[in-house]
Amino acid sequence: MTDDLISEMKAEFESGGNWPYEPGEHGFTANPFAEKWPDPRLFAGYEDELRRLRENIQRNVNTFIIGPFGTGKTILTKTMYDVLADVDGYLPVFVSVQKGRYSKAMAKRILDELGEPVDPAAAQADLYEDVTAALQERYENDVRTVMFYDEVINGSDGTLRQILHLQRDIEDWEPVFVFNGTAHMLDQIQSKIEPLSDRIGDEITLSGLDSDGAFDLVNKRLRYYCAASERGERVGCSHDEDGVEPFTRDAIDLIHQDVTPYPRHLRRQCNTVIEEGARAERERIDFDFVRRVLAEDASQKLEQLSDLARDIVGHLDDDGPNTANAVTEVLDVSPYHVQESLTDLEKEGLIRATEGTRGIEYKLTDQASRELSNLTQS
Repeated sequence: MTDDLISEMKAEFESGGNWPYEPGEHGFTANPFAEKWPDPRLFAGYEDELRRLRENIQRNVNTFIIGPFGTGKTILTKTMYDVLADVDGYLPVFVSVQKGRYSKAMAKRILDELGEPVDPAAAQADLYEDVTAALQERYENDVRTVMFYDEVINGSDGTLRQILHLQRDIEDWEPVFVFNGTAHMLDQIQSKIEPLSDRIGDEITLSGLDSDGAFDLVNKRLRYYCAASERGERVGCSHDEDGVEPFTRDAIDLIHQDVTPYPRHLRRQCNTVIEEGARAERERIDFDFVRRVLAEDASQKLEQLSDLARDIVGHLDDDGPNTANAVTEVLDVSPYHVQESLTDLEKEGLIRATEGTRGIEYKLTDQASRELSNLTQS
């Protein structure tokens, strides 16, 4: 009895106390949009880019996947990682790049992914030699290693040079590299580390999902997590390939239009909306309900901004889309702090980055612009 109570309490903490949620013929024991790590089984919206990455890997072409935060770079590469894990003759290695130099922790992670023993007392140089020896051994045994470096923007010049040396130091062979990062990071590689830049054979740019991609993302998650889904233990779920219940189609359309259409932002907004729907035990999550929830969410985020972030938002509202350099000049603040605030605002879904005539420009999302106007008037 006590065990059941403890399990119930843990579930309520994890779900916010709003679950299970059973709108109409559907049932969700947990929020379909709440998981922290992307699930490759729910991949949606970038099918063409995934095929292109597959072709590059088969042709031994190093690839840089470009996109702002939240565009889906990690789920794209993690999906390919899981695909390769089930293909004979391939060995994928996934490395989250840490800030600073090529650290011992990163070398240990690579060895762990390769299934090699790790000496916790080994020096960094020794660990590096262990990595190169392990990769060389697999090459000699006809195993192709594909190295995925996630969020390479975190890496310093030293990190990137070590990655370059890793590819150079494997005798008669170069492991295939797939990098994730922003356009700013790719520019940095091209300007500072030309030998590594020369080895990047293709660039895949992710710019966000169209409306069909957004519907696909929502549909897959709802079908997968619905307690009565055909993918679960029971049958009878009425979700079909176009079903987004309890959402209405125009509600999903509103979410797609009002926030930056990146998978991470779409998931987070759907997460917020369905939590409110579950709390209110709504049978349908329609256009008006979504509009109200998104307005409250944007208003709350705007009220909690730092002074610099508030100044940036005000400037973009007054002057329209602008580059980071232009914002820096107007506000007379260090470029580092401006870029940091812009990144945070983008992660919160209040601004979006777009390719403009002067480079990357930032502008307010429609929802943020409306709520900023409401806050100013009030």
